Formats: sequence, structure tokens, C-alpha cells
Amino acid sequence: MQTILNSVGRSGKNNSADVKVVQQLLNQHPMPPHTTPLQVDGLVGPQTISRIEAFQKDIVGMVHPDGRVDPNGGTMTALAKDSTSPDQGEHTHQLSTKGENLLKSIEQLSLQPYDDQTGKKITAWVKGATIGYGHLISTSEWDTYKNGINMTQADELFRKDLLPFANAVNEKVTSDLSQHQFDALVILTFNIGISAFGTSSVLKLVNDPAATTSYPDLESAWKAWNKSQGKVMQGLMNRRNAEWNIYSQNIYKTW
Repeated sequence: MQTILNSVGRSGKNNSADVKVVQQLLNQHPMPPHTTPLQVDGLVGPQTISRIEAFQKDIVGMVHPDGRVDPNGGTMTALAKDSTSPDQGEHTHQLSTKGENLLKSIEQLSLQPYDDQTGKKITAWVKGATIGYGHLISTSEWDTYKNGINMTQADELFRKDLLPFANAVNEKVTSDLSQHQFDALVILTFNIGISAFGTSSVLKLVNDPAATTSYPDLESAWKAWNKSQGKVMQGLMNRRNAEWNIYSQNIYKTW
């Protein structure tokens, strides 16, 4: 049974290792409408606290959930009961800290909205409206982000945006991956999109190196994603090279 050494959640000590245990355990107890897995990142944010409160209310039966998990407390006992180690499941990778930091450096941070097509700041919504670490702002989100965000909000938005891409790689890759290979695939997918990754020669060759594609090898298939609107872009070539270095050599480095 998994345990924690110190309290996690609202007003807790929130040691990273303890937080990750709680996040993993919460993910083993999906509760509608809280069905999207938490990012197991060791950081306590509003989503983790909200999930603790929901668990306390729906599973533990607390009338006044406090959003905190204490060692040997009732919430921890209920969380750990009948739980399985995340290592027993298949494809449970999360983007590493090195991978996250590299992706952030590639996407770059803007606390004010800007047009992704021109790089210029904007005061009204446009199709390429972007904020944070590459978050595209929908029309319905404009009022939320039009006046900018702070660093904490940018990090929370980034983790929220990242989760579907990490999940997609976990779900679609059937071969065994090392951590650095997983990181590289998530960074690639974050750029080209989940749908494109799902039908790509990259995925086919990762799952089966002997698969028949129009490319001689995985590296060629990977680096073929170097075009925007049909034109080869140096920035995309640089990005693909950086991703390939992570995948093939465990080298985390920008250009």
C-alpha cells in the first residue's frame, strides 16, 4: 500500500514525492465529472485540491471537505485502499521535468495575448490569438485572457494543455519507451497535433520498426515534419532535430 510522509493539499507541507503519490492515487479513483487524469507533477494546484475535495465528499463522505490528505488520515486510508501501483499499469509515462522545461523554452512564455502568426501583441481576438506557453485562445476564452495572466496561471494552463498530448502518446504507442523517448514524442505531438501523430509514419515506425512507410527509417519520418503551409521552415527543422536528439541520444538541448 502506498503511503505519504507529510500532508498534501490545502495548507499541507506538499513535498513533491508525497504530492505525486496522492495524484497517482486520485487518478485511480475517477469521479464524474472529475474524469480527466491529473498531471502527476508533484505540484499542488487548484485541480489537485479540487480533486481531493471531491474524493473526500463523494468517497469518504465528509460533509465539509478540507482539501488535505494527512498520513494515516481517513482520506489517505480511503485513497490507498485496493489501489494498485502505477508501475503495474501499461504506458503510464508522464513528461519529465527536463522535457517540460525544454518544451517551455521552445514555446516561450508570453503573459499577454499575441497573434501567433505575426508575433505582435493584440487587444482583440484573432484566429492566432495565443498566450502563456503556446496556448491558442478560443473566442469563448478571450474575456478570460484578454488582460493577461501571471506565471502561476501560465504554468497551470500549460499543464492542462499538455495532458491530452501525453495521454495520446501513452494510448497510441504500443512499444516500450524509455523516459527520454516518451518526452520526445510528446514534444513532437504537442507541435503537430494529436490527429496528425495518430496517423503518422513516426507512430507506425515507433510501434513497429519493420512497418512499411514512404520513409527509409524513423529519423527520416520524424524530420519530414518540417513544413508549414507547404513550405520548409528552418524553425521546424531545428525543432525536429532537437526532438530527435532527445529520442535517439537522450540529449535535451535547444538550438
